[in-house]
Amino acid sequence: MSAAPSPATGLATGAPAPGPRPPGRAAQFGYGLGDLASNLTWTTLTAFLLFFYTDVATLAAATAGTILLVGRVADAVIDPVVGLAVDRTRTRFGRARPYLIFAAPLLAVAFVLAFTSAGSGTTAAVWAGVTFVAVGICHSLVNVPYGAMLPMLTADDDTRLKMSGYRFVGASLGLIAVSVAVMPLVLSLGGGDLRRGFTEMAIVFGVVGTLLYWVVAALCREQVALSPDLAKAPTGQAVKALARNRHWLGVCLASLVAFVRLGTITAGAVYYARDVLQDAWSTSYILLAFAVSALAGSLVTPWVLRRLGKRRGIVIGLIVTAVLYALLFPLHHSPAAFLTVFLLANLLGGFGFVAAPALVSDTIDHHEAVAGRRDEGLLYAGYSFATKVGTALGGSLFAWALAWGGYHADQVSAHAAQAIEWAFVGLPLVLCLVQAACMALYDLERQAPVAAPAD
Repeated sequence: MSAAPSPATGLATGAPAPGPRPPGRAAQFGYGLGDLASNLTWTTLTAFLLFFYTDVATLAAATAGTILLVGRVADAVIDPVVGLAVDRTRTRFGRARPYLIFAAPLLAVAFVLAFTSAGSGTTAAVWAGVTFVAVGICHSLVNVPYGAMLPMLTADDDTRLKMSGYRFVGASLGLIAVSVAVMPLVLSLGGGDLRRGFTEMAIVFGVVGTLLYWVVAALCREQVALSPDLAKAPTGQAVKALARNRHWLGVCLASLVAFVRLGTITAGAVYYARDVLQDAWSTSYILLAFAVSALAGSLVTPWVLRRLGKRRGIVIGLIVTAVLYALLFPLHHSPAAFLTVFLLANLLGGFGFVAAPALVSDTIDHHEAVAGRRDEGLLYAGYSFATKVGTALGGSLFAWALAWGGYHADQVSAHAAQAIEWAFVGLPLVLCLVQAACMALYDLERQAPVAAPAD
């Protein structure tokens, strides 16, 4: 790891410290592969695990929703612990990279177990709960260090925004892979047996994800050094400083709401396609439209936010998205029109997803300026906690909407279909406005000349 001083060092001595060179294109692209790996597991879980629970493992919808929420909150509590561990890790591999190398295979195993079922009734529910918590903990062991790497790789704000874009490209490719490959793999590998098909699909995705995390570890090198004194600072001091960072709180609250929206959309796509659009294959089209909007958003977001400002650009995108979601209600009779407006809405509503890693990095710099310490792992863990709880809450809210509508897998009533439509369209509309309000807490815009668009 480079011995270059952190930005705080230059401020303390009164002279600017020369920073390390920004990561090259290979490292920037390689960093984005981490979110491709993450989404092969994370998006598959959020998009298909509820369906696996209700229609394959035959759990009641309310039971499945409670497992998703309680399990995700339980494993999210691990995030700050992992973050603190990252802040105190010192190895020849660096501070974050060892977790990508050694915890990725554990995540793959836990992912496969989550898509297996055991017994029925209480036994099946307990197995689902235990394996869901296990895969969440393993995801924390990989994803928190991965996210905390960004401010360790560069202190340059423009490079961070570019790398956030690469990261979202990876996430978008993961969404596309999930949308077009999961069900075909399940059907082909299982030979018509959904139970076996989901398990074997998970094996394929788990192995590919592990290899991708190892590529990230090979290409990315941590360059922003940590002062030795910061590693010795008490944990309580770090938490107190964290609570006073309103910009970080704003990013975390906005991200929590954003991921409630994401969890609702990914968990509800299969139900909305089959029971509202009356076309089960539209599940792939909905997820593909969402993935394409995310990929396009990853390319245009840095350009838009450099011109409008991060907060202003995100808020404008969310307000327009809410209007577009209102237009979706009468379009369920026209799948093509629905998918077109849905894609545009999620393109504009995705600015916050793309920019989030850069926003967290900004709050880490602010944290260092006011508290004299960086705590990358802890601050990113708080953000990761918000995304996990948000995604779980989104999936659980959708599951509870199914229960409220009297959903039964063998026969879907008109009341259940209406509940699905309101949960899939109406809830994200409201959440866009709530997320925009949360962004009022963040105000760390850089007073710098407008950068030229990325090549």
